Amino acid sequence: MSDPKLTKAVDSICDQFIVTKSKISQLTEYFIDCMEKGLEPCESDISQNKGLPMIPTFVTDKPSGQEHGVTMLAADLGGTNFRVCSVELLGNHEFKIEQEKSKIPTFFFQDDHHVTSKDLFQHMALITHQFLTKHHKDVIQDYKWKMGFTFSYPVDQTSLSSGKLIRWTKGFKIGDTVGQDVVQLFQQELNDIGLSNVHVVALTNDTTGTLLARCYASSDAARAINEPVIGCIFGTGTNGCYMEKLENIHKLDPASREELLSQGKTHMCINTEWGSFDNELNHLPTTSYDIKIDQQFSTNPGFHLFEKRVSGLYLGEILRNILLDLEKQELFDLKESVLKNNPFILTTETLSHIEIDTVENDLQDTRDALLKAADLETTFEERVLIQKLVRAISRRAAFLAAVPIAAILIKTNALNQSYHCQVEVGCDGSVVEHYPGFRSMMRHALALSPIGPEGERDVHLRISKDGSGVGAALCALHANY
Repeated sequence: MSDPKLTKAVDSICDQFIVTKSKISQLTEYFIDCMEKGLEPCESDISQNKGLPMIPTFVTDKPSGQEHGVTMLAADLGGTNFRVCSVELLGNHEFKIEQEKSKIPTFFFQDDHHVTSKDLFQHMALITHQFLTKHHKDVIQDYKWKMGFTFSYPVDQTSLSSGKLIRWTKGFKIGDTVGQDVVQLFQQELNDIGLSNVHVVALTNDTTGTLLARCYASSDAARAINEPVIGCIFGTGTNGCYMEKLENIHKLDPASREELLSQGKTHMCINTEWGSFDNELNHLPTTSYDIKIDQQFSTNPGFHLFEKRVSGLYLGEILRNILLDLEKQELFDLKESVLKNNPFILTTETLSHIEIDTVENDLQDTRDALLKAADLETTFEERVLIQKLVRAISRRAAFLAAVPIAAILIKTNALNQSYHCQVEVGCDGSVVEHYPGFRSMMRHALALSPIGPEGERDVHLRISKDGSGVGAALCALHANY
């Protein structure tokens, strides 16, 4: 029999993670307000602004899927890995990709003032050289390579090929990079190792890449019905982008906006940086565990508070802190588990095993997952309660994840552009692709949102593979150098 006090405590905690229909509506309305405010000129220091950044990307066109006959490079600095790709566009919505992925060394995430920007970008340049040597040895020096650089961190972007880092997220702590143009930093290190023929011509975000890659892959017949309108990431971090009317982007330099309009451009992709939604906590659901993780265990306290409730980096950490709290209340015994002194040791992969385990199986997958991840032995009754906590955490994350999608669809009126209009949302990231039931829970929340069940039926969540690589290459396609 389970401890009634423990059961009551767990039920009380789970109640704190409930996101109601009225809360979804409130958050959606507030998200739209934040979008509109973020499109206005920012009067405060952008690095300290807690609003929704709404960063112009200077990407003004979506690919048709017929682009062909060129090979480009793409580099992708994510939250866990650095990836280099070469992308050959074949036309007819098809491409050929070669890629190498390497795990980012842990010392780049340590609070060590001896690690510099040069260390990071030199590391990236050397991996780029290794990739070219392996996959394109015959033309490594003779070919003038265009490279698109996917940099999935907040930047103050002033052109397609330049942007200064606003702040690190997802674990990086390299202080001297903040305020620097990341394209220049990368290009300098490429030049220094003899790759001056590799030109970093386009800076993009993984969300923008995901949207462009989805547009390229979507067939002509599908696009006649389901136009890709949003690119989003739900993985280690979370973010999204969409195409905004140029006339609404008031933060753009007026001369630049008029020049684009004179060229016949009507829209520009906006990188919302929605991980920073409601950093002031006006409406975002907040538990004591969210506050503790933000203040004690994150690298950017006070920022990216939406991301800290939704993204894969934090879901396991929320569970760990709940278990620590239950032990503090003498309701749960962690024994000698390594959970106590190892933040982020519980991964989303561990939670995914717990999420779909069955009572008929005596929750043995849960037992094995906790033993493997944290050397934590549990009883059946404890596993039942841990699974309840995991499902509460993941459901809140998925319900919150639906908010920015609903908000963008409403703001752009995307669901009313034509009779029987349907739209595609290009998605990438380990959580949205692999976490059991995450997309289904998102769809449930979309039906509860102001777009309603009818709107939810017209939204298609599509996995957009290789978005950060193919999309970055597509950004570089028409760039000048």
